[in-house]
Amino acid sequence: MIKKIALLPFALLAILAGRAQEKRALIIGIDKYLPPPHTKISGTARSAFRNLDGCVNDGRAMHAVVTSRFQFAPANVDTVFNEAASRAGILEKMNELLDKTNPGDFVLLFYAGHGSQVFNSLSREVDKKDESIVPSDTWKPGVEDIRDKELAKIYNAFLDKGAKLTVIMDCCHSGSLSRGPQAPGLFRFMADANYDAKDASQPVPPETRPEGNFLILSAAQDNEFAQEQKDANNIPHGAFTVALLQSLEQQSVNASALNLFSSIRAILKSNGKKQEPVLGAQPARQQQTLFGLGKGSVPDKSRVAVSGFEYGDVLLQGGFALGLYKENELVKFNGTDTLVKLVIDTVYSVNRSLAKIVKGSSKDLKAGELLEVTNWVSSSAPLLKIWLPGSLMNYSDITRLAGVSKTLKAAEKIRWVNDLEKTDPYTSVYYDGKKFRVNTDGKEVPAPASITAPALLQLCKQDSSFYFELPLFRELYSEMKVKLQSPQNKSIVLTDDIADAQYMLYGTIDEEGNPAYGLRRIEAAARDSLESMPVQTKSFPVTTNSRESVKELTDNLYEYAMRLAKIRGWMHLDGPDGGANSFPFHLELFDKTSGAPITNNKYQVGHQVAFHLVADPGSSGAGKIKRFVYVFLIDKSGNMTLAYPDADAGNVANQFPKYEDYALVKNVYLFEGVVSEPVGTDNYFLLASDEPITNYAQVFNQEGVRGNEPRDANPLGNLLNLGNEGGTRGFTKSVANWNLIKLAVRSGH
Repeated sequence: MIKKIALLPFALLAILAGRAQEKRALIIGIDKYLPPPHTKISGTARSAFRNLDGCVNDGRAMHAVVTSRFQFAPANVDTVFNEAASRAGILEKMNELLDKTNPGDFVLLFYAGHGSQVFNSLSREVDKKDESIVPSDTWKPGVEDIRDKELAKIYNAFLDKGAKLTVIMDCCHSGSLSRGPQAPGLFRFMADANYDAKDASQPVPPETRPEGNFLILSAAQDNEFAQEQKDANNIPHGAFTVALLQSLEQQSVNASALNLFSSIRAILKSNGKKQEPVLGAQPARQQQTLFGLGKGSVPDKSRVAVSGFEYGDVLLQGGFALGLYKENELVKFNGTDTLVKLVIDTVYSVNRSLAKIVKGSSKDLKAGELLEVTNWVSSSAPLLKIWLPGSLMNYSDITRLAGVSKTLKAAEKIRWVNDLEKTDPYTSVYYDGKKFRVNTDGKEVPAPASITAPALLQLCKQDSSFYFELPLFRELYSEMKVKLQSPQNKSIVLTDDIADAQYMLYGTIDEEGNPAYGLRRIEAAARDSLESMPVQTKSFPVTTNSRESVKELTDNLYEYAMRLAKIRGWMHLDGPDGGANSFPFHLELFDKTSGAPITNNKYQVGHQVAFHLVADPGSSGAGKIKRFVYVFLIDKSGNMTLAYPDADAGNVANQFPKYEDYALVKNVYLFEGVVSEPVGTDNYFLLASDEPITNYAQVFNQEGVRGNEPRDANPLGNLLNLGNEGGTRGFTKSVANWNLIKLAVRSGH
């Protein structure tokens, strides 16, 4: 008996050695929560229900990404949408997946839908509430939410089987407003369930397990909204999933989960959202890839599946979620020769498009086979969307309100603030384009009938912080609208939907009490002061409503709007996937003194650091692609600074890869420096081009956004003018002969 027990692990190892590791996924998306029409609601877990718009789109997009980019077999990716995602349906599918999972498998659980909370009188939590996900049949009598304790038990069961589990949740567990001017759109929270779970169990938090096989990405903190938004193609999604999908397009499949998370945060914040995503995993797991796949085990390229044929054209199981646009070219190779070549004619949705055959025959294609994307097409989406709070107020109305603000600033009862990067105010008064609104300690309260200093002070408690935002006046609104719609502006659009915008115009007062205007994020939070884009820009005073004064103010605001567009444009730019043409290197940050790599993407003011170009692990093509390398930094004011090569070095030593004694050099020092003020997020961009950029010292050293027309025959010339006045998203399309690699580093004290 003892001998048999001793031999069992070896037998198990022998079985595992002959079994391929599988990649498996369950994707859940729920938009439909309302009961059928005329349904009488009684005895249910809750009484209020609200549909969502983007959850099924999230699910379909994730399906496209994991099958195309990460090579999950379609047969191993199960989707459960809307009515099918009942409580019983979700648990059944999770248990089916658990039964199929073997030791060593890689598993993804993705959920997009409403989150909520359930009272639990036996909980050890102070608030006596469990977080939950809400099934589609929550309106039925007796149907309960699926609580976090239930989910933790399921997660632990996967880990007990030896699987590597990744969980992604785009929902929220709170419906509370946060402080400051706030205008949330559609959010993924449903009012708390009205029953007592009475569950005293304490499952082990899976992210704390020592084997480090669990990772969870969540859309928001437990006390925040997780919002919906439309993506660049006007398709509704979760704001978090929009950022996730774009990060997955930008990042290599070999990127660490931590680097991917940093990219998600940066994009989410640049989209104007206040919510704070969450990464939960052991430190070692955070340094692995998103799904825990071995680096280099999956080719770093998009492959799009043929789904069928229509009147001689080819239907593709890929769309906007994979960054596909009209004029993208796809190829089926026969060795190194092109057997069939297609050009996309129409992109229908997140995971469906139509292509025409321009070479070869449809007889050489079959449903399910994968085609490679061989060129790059730029998105036509604007770089920045701005909302102007409409106003019929005269300048005299604004000067009166500025006087109110000046009185409030001097009041002893409150602490007046106008810098939202430093303070989340206890009370905020702002204008939504139609009326004044008041947010006090995260709750909306009625605004006084007359906006006067005494009336507003009545809303404040002693020694609390107070923020008062001036509306626009009529002449400024009209002039700014004309300016932003001028032919020279190709980067910014105005939107009538505040939930669709990233920035808006806001008003305050200067030191003398004059009205002053700037741009602020739609959702402003002090904790975001260290992000890649500012919570607020500089504000510019105006002392009269003369034509000259309003024009000067408008020009200043336009300049800063263009700077914001420039930052956002580079942050959101998706370069070619490349496939065989990808540049298999990345930027790594090192401590200059110790020589050790800095893996948490953070450094301190005064810190001596060095940047290296490092070959991707497992890459077999590192020696095949020749590229000229340029590294530049864009700060949160929109200034671009060249980091490598030196301005006077020329295109001599910046071509990679490099060799010593015929061996590939896998780690090359590029440049170093001392971290300086101001603190915040520094965005480094590595542009690798197969042709040298002769005027690189000019195009990568730019203060502001005007007068920087490209003067280079390089086909990247228009791209290098991205975000400048007269510049566009880039050229329409190009061959995959360049790559863009990004690294965001947060500085502090």
